[in-house]
Amino acid sequence: MTSDTHYAHKNICSGTTSWAEDHAAGCRSFPLIEDMNSEIVKGINSTVGKNDLLIHCGDWSFGGKDNIQIFRKKIICQNIILLQGNHDHHISQAHVGPKNLFSEFGQIGFYQIESLKFVCAHYPMAIWHQSHHNVPLFYGHVHGSYENVGKSLDIGIDNIFKLKQKYAPIGLQEAYNICQSKAAFLESHHDEFTN
Repeated sequence: MTSDTHYAHKNICSGTTSWAEDHAAGCRSFPLIEDMNSEIVKGINSTVGKNDLLIHCGDWSFGGKDNIQIFRKKIICQNIILLQGNHDHHISQAHVGPKNLFSEFGQIGFYQIESLKFVCAHYPMAIWHQSHHNVPLFYGHVHGSYENVGKSLDIGIDNIFKLKQKYAPIGLQEAYNICQSKAAFLESHHDEFTN
């Protein structure tokens, strides 16, 4: 799983950003955008195999429709679920083309793989489907700048870099294990006994 790859986003790359100094602190340390793009592709392809499932929680790429396709063609994984991020408008507005590059394209996903149930979305949430039943949420958008609520984890590429010093996806079991060590956020009358 991953999120917020921002492929070809010049302002998130320290060597090419035009952001003011107060925003540039959040940039990735690459001298060239090509270096950043190459490292992201290498991290994904060295972690996710051709027949694996990659769930991407949004903000796929920048620079229009061409970069959506360029990035997709470089990823060897054939089964990619993309959940729409705030920068994925080129994908969401296309009637054909980029949407067909992904196995699934949506807003929020509730999944079960073997015995593991989980929710994925671009944005962090305080409450999500079955959160009171220890079902974790995996999200992006915040680039490691948000304190998680309940059994949730920022799986964005920048946060995973903080954890592993590699721009790569995190495996489902590893992410799940991190979340299971956290206390669930039990809202209102919903808890593991009442619902």
